[in-house]
Amino acid sequence: MKTIATEIEVVEKDIEKCEKRLDDIERMRRLTKMTIEERTQLKDEMKLLEKQILNNKIQLKSLRWENWRSMLLSVVLLGLVYLGVTIYYGPLNSQTSLSSSR
Repeated sequence: MKTIATEIEVVEKDIEKCEKRLDDIERMRRLTKMTIEERTQLKDEMKLLEKQILNNKIQLKSLRWENWRSMLLSVVLLGLVYLGVTIYYGPLNSQTSLSSSR
């Protein structure tokens, strides 16, 4: 079962790989003599990688938002449980202390 956190990690690693490949391509274009065809292929690959990075960043933003909502829901539920326990056991303790003092 995939959790949101593991999905976030996978997307972040994909972004990191794409950015590393982009850096490698940039370096190759600057330091290596290539034919026009090779340069065109690298340019096309760069465009593809940039598009993939953009899509992954959008997905990452969506996953982080979903993770934040889940965390907020957990905090609200925990608060409600705490409130319920406090209300349920609060009057019992005060009644017990009143009856024992008599």
